[in-house]
This record gives sequence, C-alpha cells and structure tokens, in this order.
Amino acid sequence: MGSSQMTKTVLSSVARRRLLAAVFAALAVALALAARTGAAIVTSQAAQGRTITFDVRTATVDTEWYASVLRAVSHGDEISAVTIRIVPEPSIGALCGVEAAACYTGRQSGTPTIIVPAGKSTLLEHELVHEYGHHLDTYWHVPGEPELNGTAVWWAARGMSSLLASGRVAFDYSLGWDHSIAEIFAEDFAYIHTGTRYGIPWLSPPDDALKSALFAELGTPTSSLPAAPEIPLVLTRSGTLVPRDRFSLPFGLLGPGRHVTLTTTVSRPQRAGVRARAQIVCNGKVVASQIFARGRSRRTLDVPNLGPASCDARLISTTSISLGYTLRLRLAIEGTGGG
Repeated sequence: MGSSQMTKTVLSSVARRRLLAAVFAALAVALALAARTGAAIVTSQAAQGRTITFDVRTATVDTEWYASVLRAVSHGDEISAVTIRIVPEPSIGALCGVEAAACYTGRQSGTPTIIVPAGKSTLLEHELVHEYGHHLDTYWHVPGEPELNGTAVWWAARGMSSLLASGRVAFDYSLGWDHSIAEIFAEDFAYIHTGTRYGIPWLSPPDDALKSALFAELGTPTSSLPAAPEIPLVLTRSGTLVPRDRFSLPFGLLGPGRHVTLTTTVSRPQRAGVRARAQIVCNGKVVASQIFARGRSRRTLDVPNLGPASCDARLISTTSISLGYTLRLRLAIEGTGGG
C-alpha cells in the first residue's frame, strides 16, 4: 500500500513493506512485462473535459467503473497526467511487490502510473483512491519539506512537523509502512472519500474538521463513489523457495470477525519426509499450521474469527531442494462473505 510507492494492500499491516529498492525492481519488471504484453489503451472523461487514461492488460474490465471512482474524488488537471494500468491480480506481486495490493510508480520513473488489479469491490475502490492520493501528492507541495509530503493544510492539521521532530514519522519506510508520511497522507485521502477502512493503527482517522479542511483545499467532490460489492479479498502469489528458504506475505486485519483462508500448493510431492510447512501467524503467534509430507501437494488453512491483528501467511522450506509454490490468501468478514 508514495515516493514511487508500493502502497498498502489490504493488508495495511504495520511492519511492511515497500523498500525503495523493491520499488525500482518492481518497476523494472513492469516495464519488461509491458514490452511483451498486448495492451488496450482506453480513455474516459472527468470533470471539465479532463482525460483519464487506462492501460488495460486483462480481459473483461469495466473501465468506466474505475473512471467513476476517480471522478468522485478531489482532483484537478493532474488526473490527466497519470495512467491507470489494470492487470490480473496474480500479476500484482511481480509488478508492485509481493505484499502490495496496488502501487503508484511516481513521476520520477517516467509516466506516472497507478497499477491496480482487475475487479470491482469496496476494497479495490479504497486502494484506487489511496494510490491516486500518492499521485495527487506529487502535485501539491509543502514549502521547505521534501516530497512526498501531502498538502500544506494537511501537514499543518496533522501536526507533521512535530511528529517528524519526535521521530514518529519519516519520509521513507525506515519506521515502517504506517509511519511513512506519504502513506499516511494517501490513507487520509482515501478515508475522507470512502469513510471505511483505515490502515494507520496508531493514528485516528480524519475527523470531520480535517475532512472539511482538505476538501476546502483540494476541492469538494461533485459526485458520489459508485456502488461496489463487499467481497472477499483474494491474493495469489507464486514463486520458488530455495533450500531452507521461507516466503512471507504480511496482511492486516483491521477489525474483528475476519475469516482467513490460506491455500498453498507445493511441488515435489513424491519427495520423502516433510519438505515444507504453511502457517498463519498473527501478532507473533502461530494460529494455524500444516506440513507438506510425502504425497501431499496441497493444503488449506481455514481460520475464522480473527482480528484485529497484524498477520503473516508463511511458507517455510524444510528440505535441501528448491520447491515451486502457489499461495492463495482469502480474507473475508464473517457472516457476510465480504473482505
């Protein structure tokens, strides 16, 4: 889930993620894939005739739904300077970083690009607005402060100077994702529009006064966000574990009653002995675990009623050979099927 950011995924776990080295590596992968993959460029219109550009890399996408989300957020001419790249969700890990649900590449990398998965949900709506917050941030400046820094009204209202001086926040990710100034601004920007999820656990969401002040500065939206279903979040990641290696996918559960399902497939089922272990770990405690013994290639961990918590889905190699894997993480809200 700024700078050239990999934004907070649903996942808004504290601890994470998106180091700048990973950003540039992800961008290199994105550019390589772009060269090999056919794409459809689709445009739509925002207020005052501003163009919204989509780079569609998957089939059956309702680009107009994405456009209606962006029309409904505070924006100016900068909306025509960003490309929204829509890709299959399994591609997000390679393009944005394994822990990300979406990302923004920033102006320094060429054409500013927001990369989001195909779909339609309240969570995706939040992620798209969060990433647009990063883009908008690059066009608004706080005098005397390095970018990314939000806007002048936001900086003052949030007391960022004091938080920076006391070591509570940073311009990079050295204190963790949720203490990054750019990510706090993007999450505040998303919250004033969606009013739902908020991924900064140590800070209160924007109140009505801050919301009004930001809309006065940025412009008050003239339309409502489009309808979107509350459906489970599903993340799919694939790769190879070298001997004795581990893969970890952090995720945050922002409230109680979350249902977590982790389905993992591991290669080499005919190898003798235990070759890997899948785990769900929340707040430092293993809440579910299964082993991959001989003859077993697929395991599912199904854990109801978790959260709020900071968690990881883990796959740990216990063998001396490399193992291919596919991991599917599903996050839902108990009783609703939502995520």
